[in-house]
Amino acid sequence: MTAAPQTPSPLTGEDVSRRVLKLIGSLRSNADLTFEHLEQHTGLSMQRAANGDGSFGTGARIDANWSYNLFVSPVLGGPRNQLIFDFARNGDPAAPMTPVCGMDFDDYARELKRMGFQDSAVRAEHGRISYWNFRGPVTLRVFVEGESNESPEKIGHQCVKTITVE
Repeated sequence: MTAAPQTPSPLTGEDVSRRVLKLIGSLRSNADLTFEHLEQHTGLSMQRAANGDGSFGTGARIDANWSYNLFVSPVLGGPRNQLIFDFARNGDPAAPMTPVCGMDFDDYARELKRMGFQDSAVRAEHGRISYWNFRGPVTLRVFVEGESNESPEKIGHQCVKTITVE
């Protein structure tokens, strides 16, 4: 389920990030990943998937190159749900993340730690960080990407690309 309407969202990347963090702070368990809870704590209007599988979500364009998607779907084999929040490129495939990096990874990590989450890096080959785990009432995986390829500083400036919540 991906939603990216043609008209731009009245929300900025930072606005969306703040709403997602507010939602995460409201979660006490996986059971809170409900249609009503997401609407209440994000202020965004959710839509149910037409196929009736229990999935729901929302999304919109932020600008010509970026959109956001926030959706929940049942995890196979169990009564649990998984939430996926993603900033998606829908224009230039090399577009810098600047429009969606008003809150960067450091801002997210600081706020999540303030909420009581414990973080740890999950490393891939050659010690590269694959993603960050944050454990609290729910478990988050936070995937980051450099802001752009314009300079070493921008490459090293980590922006949040995707968050999964279980």
